[in-house]
Amino acid sequence: GVDLVELQLRLAAGEPLTLVQDEIAIRGHAIEARVYAEDAEHGFLPQTGRATLVRWPAEGRV
Repeated sequence: GVDLVELQLRLAAGEPLTLVQDEIAIRGHAIEARVYAEDAEHGFLPQTGRATLVRWPAEGRV
């Protein structure tokens, strides 16, 4: 498959796009997620801080 997020990062870094539309076949699913720290008690204003624990799945490209 094609990792769209990886391609986005490579393009943002100035690398050329190595695929053309005809080379891409739709197969499977994809998901992208972000983590936001917001204070729900104060109008969901952004909050600063540090994530002290992250657990990534052992399988897959995460």
